[in-house]
Amino acid sequence: MPTLKYVTRITGGLVCLALSALAYADSVTITLDSNYPSDYTQYSWISNGKTYTEPVSPYMAVLNGDGYFNQSVLVICYDMSADTYVGKAYTGSMEPISYFTGVEKTEIMEATYLVNELNVDGGLNAPLAVRGALSLAIWEIMNPSSTTKSTPFPTDPAALPYEAEAAAAVASGAWTIADANQYQTWVPGPDDIGSIQRFGEYTPTPEPTTFVLTGLGLLGIGVVIGRSKTLSQKNS
Repeated sequence: MPTLKYVTRITGGLVCLALSALAYADSVTITLDSNYPSDYTQYSWISNGKTYTEPVSPYMAVLNGDGYFNQSVLVICYDMSADTYVGKAYTGSMEPISYFTGVEKTEIMEATYLVNELNVDGGLNAPLAVRGALSLAIWEIMNPSSTTKSTPFPTDPAALPYEAEAAAAVASGAWTIADANQYQTWVPGPDDIGSIQRFGEYTPTPEPTTFVLTGLGLLGIGVVIGRSKTLSQKNS
């Protein structure tokens, strides 16, 4: 029987990958739920006459390090085309909006606005059409800063109103830095930053030691690791 490895591709966000537990003092490992495909929800859309299908956020994961101990959370994928193995621990760090600069900072501001909207809309319980459109919107927003940028990006028409709404909220100041800081971003460590996804927090973040989670425990890793991801199987 072949061993199956499930590769997660996430669009529009930053993903923290764990390679060395000693990489830096505040390292946080993230491990995506290995029960693929049953624990992942697939969404299909058409772009330029081609049909695409990807698992959409939020995803179940476990965090460890920097105050987290086997913490079950939900995360949002920020990068669509970065290969990430489910069930494998990756090391990175949880970063506030002040960590980012320039265009990437604006992208994460807009992505966290949509993470908040997904949270309000019910997360895992939101209609598939909503989860899919929001995931695609986050992936496309984060695509310019992604190290595995898709050119051209396979735009989902249903995502465009969400992208416009997020841009307007950030530009007008209706969505502030303080708002965005509720959803920190998991960023991959230096050895993996060019190859795996960024993830965003799913729920507003208190200190790790005082997390009060509902259900499985919802933590959005507002990842520039974005929210759309693609999972595929590999045999080895």
